[in-house]
Amino acid sequence: MNILWITLESILPANSGGRLGVFKRLEQVARTENIFLFYPYDSVSEEQEIEELKKYCKEVHAYRRGDNNKSALKEIAKYPFTVSSRHIRAMQQDIQKCLDTKNIDVINVDFPHMCVDLLGIKTSAPIVLNEHNIEWKVYRMISSSQKHPLKKLMYWIDSYRLKKYEKCIFSQLPIKIVTFVSDKDMDYMAKKGPITKEKPVLIPVGADHMTELPEKKHDGHNIMFVGKMSYGPNIEAAEWFANAVFPKILEKVPDAKFYIVGKDPDEAVKGLERENIVVTGMVDSVEPYYASSDLVVLPLKNGGGVKVKLLEAVSYKKYIVSTSVGVEGTLYADGKTIPVSNKDNEFAEMCLSALFRNEEAYQRMNSAYDIFIENYTWESIGRKYVQTLTHICE
Repeated sequence: MNILWITLESILPANSGGRLGVFKRLEQVARTENIFLFYPYDSVSEEQEIEELKKYCKEVHAYRRGDNNKSALKEIAKYPFTVSSRHIRAMQQDIQKCLDTKNIDVINVDFPHMCVDLLGIKTSAPIVLNEHNIEWKVYRMISSSQKHPLKKLMYWIDSYRLKKYEKCIFSQLPIKIVTFVSDKDMDYMAKKGPITKEKPVLIPVGADHMTELPEKKHDGHNIMFVGKMSYGPNIEAAEWFANAVFPKILEKVPDAKFYIVGKDPDEAVKGLERENIVVTGMVDSVEPYYASSDLVVLPLKNGGGVKVKLLEAVSYKKYIVSTSVGVEGTLYADGKTIPVSNKDNEFAEMCLSALFRNEEAYQRMNSAYDIFIENYTWESIGRKYVQTLTHICE
């Protein structure tokens, strides 16, 4: 099967949940299928990843997003900037050429933003759109949590425009299947969103089946939160835990440390650093941090989709405490295997129980891992996705 695959950004280095989710799915599909990959990228340093991606793809076409700023600003009245900045003429022309010459069986699109490069394209190939979350709802939730009136308004306007844009692409493109990583998002879009004739399919994100981590060598009690720290929901989560929850933990465990691990930390995140709070910035590997952590927290208040960081932590057999947003759309949402709370005091108490390793916390950790092995390994997800693509090509 020849697949024209369009994605939002360079998926290597796979140093964020979104990148990791796309790369791992592509890695599995590439074992049996031919992939022609197209994407915009932001940083010059990401150019070196093109050769690495060629190990998985028949062809790789990458386009510097910054070179498109003038054109993007001209189209700002038509599309939100996050969409117009990815409407790259050269990429659109090369996509058409690929469709005309490479006998493409199916077009796979990650994130609705990238559908803009298919508007006006001539093809009979079916389109599969992967909705990793409902982007306009994420912006709406961020808007509601903003204290600054101007920021609140800006996020709300972007939310409105993204919602309008999404309706446009569903009405203009021959999208056959829409995949979701969260059953909650899938149900919402099927009942209240623009999906009418398109078939919704649940394809969850996953994680690698990790080997045993080396035994930790540190004193004290380490708590870890991992994610891209320029992303609004992660910034909000780090601030809430650091300011509202962590002080309550320090009252009982004075030697506790909170590690905020992730690239591009916002100034608000950098400002959280103090004696017991470490902001790492970008790291070469998260594994040493998982190895030395006693507890992983997901203190998210907003954000859609399934959190790769959740499944990654489960795959490492770590003790986890989460808000309801952190586990939504997964088999962990019922709170039976992963403790869940949205309240400051209760979240802190759950963290203390995990740090003190009571029997209930141990049983929950093992039960969460069993669910992961059965449902969330990348191998099983890759097989299901290939079956989905094959089905619409028949």
